Amino acid sequence: MGNTVFLTPLLGRLQELMPFATIDLACAYPHASGLIGPLPGVRRVVTFPYKGAQLPWRYWVALRRLRAQRYDLVIDPTPNSTGARLVLMLAHARFRLGYASDNQWAPLTHAVPLPQQPLHQAMQPVYLLSEAVGAPVDPGTIRLALALTPHELASGRAAIAAALRERAGLAVGFFGHATGAKRIPPGYWRAFWDAFLALEPQAVPVEFLPSPASPPVEARSVALHFPAPRELAAAIAATSLFISADAGPMHLAGSTPVATVALFRASDPLLYGPLKGCDLALDATQLSPHAVAERCSRLWRAALRA
Repeated sequence: MGNTVFLTPLLGRLQELMPFATIDLACAYPHASGLIGPLPGVRRVVTFPYKGAQLPWRYWVALRRLRAQRYDLVIDPTPNSTGARLVLMLAHARFRLGYASDNQWAPLTHAVPLPQQPLHQAMQPVYLLSEAVGAPVDPGTIRLALALTPHELASGRAAIAAALRERAGLAVGFFGHATGAKRIPPGYWRAFWDAFLALEPQAVPVEFLPSPASPPVEARSVALHFPAPRELAAAIAATSLFISADAGPMHLAGSTPVATVALFRASDPLLYGPLKGCDLALDATQLSPHAVAERCSRLWRAALRA
């Protein structure tokens, strides 16, 4: 999910530079069509499978869909993706744009040197395109954007209001699940909420679950599950603050105006953290739950005043 959301600044930049362009995307995220298919300029999303039954057959079907179209330009937006290399090499294209890295084995018509300093994963594709056309962009202006519709946002507000109908207070959303080394231990979350609710008793934790069967991390929370990522993003947008481990919902929150706090344990927040000026990226290995709660409290109060 996160890598797909990271493509949205590139889509926005394409719209700025080539407003009449028709865009097809090749993605491995299974819900990519529903997530970014509605964005301006996007015609279709070709989803390549990466696991499951009949994998070779389904991959061949996706490749056939891609090769049925002749493109003016195909972009490989990241320096180290084998899947992107395959698409770049096999697609019918007049021009092929990518990074001139040691790992780039697909033929390019236009190559851009790697930036001297590592860039956020959402900035890399924008930098590539902007350098290729000679129109540099200020990295500080790059934002994730899902272009949620008024109807989607209203549905998100209604879902949060319904969840809080018997609870007095303001919704503070959070996502407590993550995979592997990114996972924040349940005990850390419980200690965080003990501290945060002591500071902000008017807050109501709203926990977004990865599946209907997932157990809530925080027993005092209102637990919700949204199967569609855009529905989840719209519900997050209806909260007053969103706190998350380094996982897909954190990136969805980064595409909304809601102040987002990302707790990192493994990956680099400079490469994967939220991008809005009101957001925080905190190292959960260095900060205690109480210290994180104090920072979240200050951010929340500032957001409520804004």
